[in-house]
Amino acid sequence: MSTDNSKVDITIIGAGMAGASLVHLLAPARAAGLSIALIDRQPLSWDKDDSDRPPSFDGRATALSWGTRQILEELDIWNSIAPYACSIDHIQVSDEGRFGQAQLHANEQNTEALGYIIENHRLGQGLLSGLNVSDSLHVMAPNSVETVRMTAEGAELKLDNGRTLTTQLLIMADGGRSPLPRQLGIEQSRKDYGAQALVTQVKCEKPHDHWAYERFSSDGPIAFLPLNNNEYAVVWTLNNDEIDDVLALADDVLIERLQARIGYRVGKISAIGERLTYPLALVKSSEQVRRSLVLLGNAAHSLHPVAGQGFNLTLRDAAVLAEHLNRAAMQEQDVGSLDVLEAYLQQQSADQRNTIAASDLLPRIFGSKVPAVALLRDAGLLTMAAAPVARRLFARHAMGLGHTAAKLG
Repeated sequence: MSTDNSKVDITIIGAGMAGASLVHLLAPARAAGLSIALIDRQPLSWDKDDSDRPPSFDGRATALSWGTRQILEELDIWNSIAPYACSIDHIQVSDEGRFGQAQLHANEQNTEALGYIIENHRLGQGLLSGLNVSDSLHVMAPNSVETVRMTAEGAELKLDNGRTLTTQLLIMADGGRSPLPRQLGIEQSRKDYGAQALVTQVKCEKPHDHWAYERFSSDGPIAFLPLNNNEYAVVWTLNNDEIDDVLALADDVLIERLQARIGYRVGKISAIGERLTYPLALVKSSEQVRRSLVLLGNAAHSLHPVAGQGFNLTLRDAAVLAEHLNRAAMQEQDVGSLDVLEAYLQQQSADQRNTIAASDLLPRIFGSKVPAVALLRDAGLLTMAAAPVARRLFARHAMGLGHTAAKLG
């Protein structure tokens, strides 16, 4: 793409986990002759052994459901990231200072694992390193899109280097803070939880044995997710009026506070890593599809992390979208057709609705200090502990199952 004015069939803005995954999923469309442009603000590394982290992936970790592993296996990506993914074989859900507790086990579900935890930069590098730049895939990075204009043929993009790119289908996968949807009159609804996630990693004095712990403490929900042999990724939900005081704590004091919240089920915490925070909100786009336009990933919806379903839902969205685009490409249909894009959204709407509702409900139930809600919460945990059917239903949701899988071939 050496000319000042270029044309491609599909343009994906954002080479993060959503955008990079979609490129893999669109391999049949590329084989059918469609061209794809992948645009990102940051320079990208294609070497899986490169120690430099892509800037769009930070020190946080991502929960991968069993269903997500199945998709990544179909894309021949799983083997490249599996060495860095720690399996979750057991999950304990408990309520601090109360009697409610439940446990989930992979062997009850007849699977190798309930899910996996992987550092974002490892997942991101695995997705990027598997992409093959060719005549059908044009990578434009570092570049940014300054303006978007919808046309009768699709979309016209003005880039920061002065070039113009026209495309039959534009997919915005550049995150919830992108200014581009607003240029087209697409707004976001935002439900602020009045809280932030404190994200860090800790080292403990005993191995985790592939246990994950979700505990609902007096300070807010806290998750210890297994990483390496005796390390955990920690996600702690704290109210906005508490976060600054907690961030200001010395490492040894913060370790003591974390230990008090999680107890000694993880052993004694011996070290703590870098602290990151981000505000928690349920963000939904007012529109996900228009003719020649799709919003994907956090650009479409951003969830509370308590259920660990953000990337898993995004990957399922991308897989169903790719199913419809691949079919259209092989049948020589217009991939920007509103009929094609609305069919994708209709197929995926129930999964989105159910996952978003669960991710919104859980923090309100388990973050509540109202005694009646706490009793109801503990009753639910005890029911799940005693009833295999209830555990199986909860586990299937956590594992990203219970919905019709996309056809990727």
